[in-house]
Amino acid sequence: MNNDDMQELVQDFLVETNEIIENLDHDLVELESNQNDLELLNKIFRGAHTMKGSSSFLGFTKLAELTHHAEDILNKLRKSEMVVTREIMDTLLEFVDKTKQIINDIENGTDSADCSSVIENLKLASEGKLTARAKAAPAAQPAQAAKAAAPAPAPKPQAAPKQEAAKTTHQATQVEQTIRVDVSRLDSLVNLVGELVLSRNMLSQIAGELENKFENEYLVEQLLVATNSIGMNTTELQLAIMKTRMIAIGKVFNKFPRVVRDIARDTGKEIELIISGEETELDKQVIESIGDPLLHMIRNSCDHGVETPEARLAKGKPRMGTVNLSAYHEGNHVVIEIKDDGAGMDPDKLKRKAIEKGVITVEEANSMDDKQAFSLIFKAGFSTAEKITNISGRGVGMDVVRTNIEKLNGIITIDSKINEGSIFYLKLPLTLAIIQALLVEVAGETFAIPLASVVETVRITNEEIHSFEGREVLKLRDRVLSLVRLDEAFALDELEQDEIYVVVVALAEKQLGFIVDKLIGQEEIVIKSLGDYLGGNPGIAGATITGDGRVRLILDVAGVIEVAQNMPRRIRNTKKLSSNKRSSIQSVSKKTNAVKVLICDDSSTDRKITKKVLESQDWIETIEAPSGKDALNILSKDNSIDLVISDIMMPDMDGFRLARSMREKGYDMPIIAISARMEPSDKKKLTTSGVNAFISKPINQQLLLDKIDELISQKNNNG
Repeated sequence: MNNDDMQELVQDFLVETNEIIENLDHDLVELESNQNDLELLNKIFRGAHTMKGSSSFLGFTKLAELTHHAEDILNKLRKSEMVVTREIMDTLLEFVDKTKQIINDIENGTDSADCSSVIENLKLASEGKLTARAKAAPAAQPAQAAKAAAPAPAPKPQAAPKQEAAKTTHQATQVEQTIRVDVSRLDSLVNLVGELVLSRNMLSQIAGELENKFENEYLVEQLLVATNSIGMNTTELQLAIMKTRMIAIGKVFNKFPRVVRDIARDTGKEIELIISGEETELDKQVIESIGDPLLHMIRNSCDHGVETPEARLAKGKPRMGTVNLSAYHEGNHVVIEIKDDGAGMDPDKLKRKAIEKGVITVEEANSMDDKQAFSLIFKAGFSTAEKITNISGRGVGMDVVRTNIEKLNGIITIDSKINEGSIFYLKLPLTLAIIQALLVEVAGETFAIPLASVVETVRITNEEIHSFEGREVLKLRDRVLSLVRLDEAFALDELEQDEIYVVVVALAEKQLGFIVDKLIGQEEIVIKSLGDYLGGNPGIAGATITGDGRVRLILDVAGVIEVAQNMPRRIRNTKKLSSNKRSSIQSVSKKTNAVKVLICDDSSTDRKITKKVLESQDWIETIEAPSGKDALNILSKDNSIDLVISDIMMPDMDGFRLARSMREKGYDMPIIAISARMEPSDKKKLTTSGVNAFISKPINQQLLLDKIDELISQKNNNG
């Protein structure tokens, strides 16, 4: 056998053994709770037997000898010659920890693992002598077991470990249906499909422009059909390739029963870990980044959250506490919940501790709500532990959670009630390669903000912005939101305008608002590196190429916040600008200081919705018409209607016919058509009927208001 063949065998051995060790860690903890589960015991035995045979064949004698002694114990357990005890389980888990160290030595070409004490304990356990005395080596501490929380670097094997002879045929079929692929090849495919997405976006934009310029041309229509087909196929290909990089989150979750067991034993607590949603899939890159954050949060729930059995009984709770770890999909995100039924968090106590440690001032504490107080646990060096132990008290851990979640553009929120428990919510993007982004305009420049970080968008006036200690803030519903002007953060020219937009973003546990000039829309983008020469600019995560072929910068939310924090504090003049609000619109009004809009829709509910949207603005008043005939009747009597909004799908007289009739009768003000459905053939009718714009139902409030503003302004400027 040549050297290349041997290297390939060793690599396959490492992949398979890492899988076996992961399963052993999880299955042994489960066996402790289900001692009579013979099927589980046989599975554990087969895994150890496979590991022993493979390591012996390849000459890894240290691993083979260690596994041989563990196999003796497992064989006696499954033959009922021994029973599972806490001491035996500690010894077997110690054996698993030592195998991890040996595998690490094999991967790195080192020899640091000393197996003598573990082998001695395994021999004593096999002879039934371990229960009479303390183990020679202590049980693995949770901190050591934490290493298991990091996903193995080797790719997940597709073929199952060797099984009993009776299942050989079935296993062979499974192997034939799967194939292991190097991760670098998958990364290459993701990069290629990213380029294809960019090309699709450009092609779609070109086709749309040609349609507007050469309407009804046969070749243009054929181009549109082909473009739509390419778009659909590209989307399907993109999803298929992304799925090849997806890994079930159970790969991380299944390591935590061992961690919880060790922490419970060290702290004298009784804790049950309940896992659900482990089949939920995430991109490999995201999976590799969440191991440490989840570990620290699980440890936090077990150590700070769940009380001792005595304390729980005194509160009328069951002796055993529970920690629920679950995952589920929510749109293009995965939400991970860590919930405990422990003591909960006291916001007042958190504030007092933070003031004592100099993390916040008394004034800042007084202005904090409960959610902001809960977020104090993410501050570096902050801890509420009364004494330092090997589990907690040093103020490290939760700041690691924040750092890692920030890197993923994820969001953390906390709910907690005293004596009822706490819930941590982690919201993470499914993938980091191709993302949804919100395109915004700032001082004439277009930026992309990762949609995973966007909570909401708000339209405000400069008068609504206030200054607090040299920083700009906005009172948004029941909270005060810190603001960052992107034009100032990137030293761009400021545009004077009365009305601006605030993009509320969340980064880990923090929320604040980015002030921008315009919202352009949502687009799927591919993240491109700026390279060594242009990279490293604070606040910029990379670049993308939009459908018009232009390069747009992608904002790094964490970087922008850091830039804003380092900017000098100052008081900005937020007085009303010289131009009056909606001046162009108000000059059009004939009788009042408001724009008069006629809403024509056969659905009373839809009319009320549209009316509510419009009359939320103090510059619009509305009139309702339940049918096209009623709308024409109103227009014949009232010549002060500035704009008409008409549904398309109406009985007797549809929106197209109504618009034509209005134009024939001399109505020359803007008409907006709305509908929940638009057929391709209907697009041509819009122009021929005299409709100025179309908006889909359900109506986007901001889009409708902007379109009214635009059409009325154009009409006013054109006389």
